[in-house]
Amino acid sequence: MTLPYDTITSSLQGKTAIARLHDIGVLRITGVDAKKLLQGQITCDINKLSSSDGLYGAICSIKGRIITSFYIVQKDDDILILMDRDLVETTLLHLKKYAVFFKTELINDNDAFHVYARATLNNMEVVPEKLSETLPITHKNNIVSMTLNHYPIDTQWLITDLENTSIKEENKELIALSALAVRPIITQAQSETVLPQWLNMQRTGGISFTKGCYTGQEIVARMQYRGKSKKQLALFQWEGNLDTTKELMDDQGKNIGHVFSVENIQGGQLAQIILNIDPNETEHFLLDGKDISMLPLPYSLEATK
Repeated sequence: MTLPYDTITSSLQGKTAIARLHDIGVLRITGVDAKKLLQGQITCDINKLSSSDGLYGAICSIKGRIITSFYIVQKDDDILILMDRDLVETTLLHLKKYAVFFKTELINDNDAFHVYARATLNNMEVVPEKLSETLPITHKNNIVSMTLNHYPIDTQWLITDLENTSIKEENKELIALSALAVRPIITQAQSETVLPQWLNMQRTGGISFTKGCYTGQEIVARMQYRGKSKKQLALFQWEGNLDTTKELMDDQGKNIGHVFSVENIQGGQLAQIILNIDPNETEHFLLDGKDISMLPLPYSLEATK
């Protein structure tokens, strides 16, 4: 079986890529009511968080728009929420409005931790139907290691305090391949502009539909069960440089999406694009006047019966 990502991931063959994620910050939450506070604010189920299981999710506005998306781990008695560094203070101020009713403390710990990504190839050939709600965690030598995905590459995030110098960067330019997981962290500029389903979070373990109420839950649930939006996150690649600020067009000149994020991979570009249409509705995707190639997602968007 030939994997669809072979030509992109071949540069990782026989290598390990490790790079510090300078744009990822940490919001630390402490106190006996930390989980109670978060259960009413996040899209994932905080009751599934443990020292051995992390989570992926989002905090939404009352309109269901994502304020921040994140990965979350438990370290000793603290909860660490890993998100875009520039959104830590924004998220802290948002949660403070609700935290007054709980015995908890919210701390901007951007300068207390370093977060690294580690990527390697594996031999997994089966595309997951959907991604798990829980993410395996190990604790060793004062490093918290969380496995984000196994397909199409193995990716871990490593969280450590500033005193730990045991993690060494290598082949760090290849960490951009982790975008293939299509399980994104939004930036400050994207805050409150997208709904969780537009980032496929209903299939990537980011939304629990059984946990009960949280801020924005009514909008998120309505989109899931009664919504008609076709918006979804898709994966594309092309060679050379294109103007990614331009809208994605079909061959009839219709606006069908916009670039959400883009990474440079050895002279080529790997982009996550929010489509406004079902991808089967067109044969051509044009960005900056050039036909670009769509890659299959590393999971299914179709719910199994």
